[in-house]
Amino acid sequence: MKANLLFLALLIVAAPLQAQLLPRPATPAPPIVTVQGRGEVRVPNTVAAVTLGFEAAGPEEAPIREDVTKRSQSVIAALKAEPKVQRLETTAVTIRPQFAAVQPEAGRRQQAPKITGYIAQVTVNYESPVEEGGRLISAMMQAGANSVSNMFTSPTDEARIEAEKEALTLAAKDGETQARALLAALNLQWIGIHSIDATGGRFDPPPMARSPMMMAADSAPLPELNIQGGETVIGRDVVMQVEFRPQ
Repeated sequence: MKANLLFLALLIVAAPLQAQLLPRPATPAPPIVTVQGRGEVRVPNTVAAVTLGFEAAGPEEAPIREDVTKRSQSVIAALKAEPKVQRLETTAVTIRPQFAAVQPEAGRRQQAPKITGYIAQVTVNYESPVEEGGRLISAMMQAGANSVSNMFTSPTDEARIEAEKEALTLAAKDGETQARALLAALNLQWIGIHSIDATGGRFDPPPMARSPMMMAADSAPLPELNIQGGETVIGRDVVMQVEFRPQ
């Protein structure tokens, strides 16, 4: 009799324990809607990046090398004296021969091309405020440069960073606005944001390039150029997943 009572007691104690160990049914995840928000910010281009060129050609290597060396040194010294010039660097120095084909005489083999002269080139890059760009180009070409082989305008690094932050905020707000409008139109209730992906979606264009300009070494002084910087559009995309349920 005592053994039967003990067995019944063990059954009564074990039954709640077994109930606690049974797995609970998983709660179904709420449905999700995915939207993509976009933000754009227009930033003034206040920096002009310029590439100046120095070129000379002639039958002898030494004179043309001396020519471009003197002119480039003069221009670099003038640029260093400008307090608003930044990131000054010499980017290329080349001296190469010019060749002309030699017509073979009848019955003879083709001869190697003949050196007829040399070309020497030096290029220098620098940055300045856009409002100083025209004055500096005119002054540097008068000091010895004979070409502007490249120029583009862009925002400052600080302005670009701030614009990216603002564009990201606008993109997030745009994504939320789209999601709320969509759910309201379908009579669905907003629960909350499930996830946000802002790792991609930078879509600002490359710097605005300008046309190259040439000037002969003995040309008359150039009038001061009028350079307009324009704007750069900096944008961000945000992909947002929002949980919802029926009203």
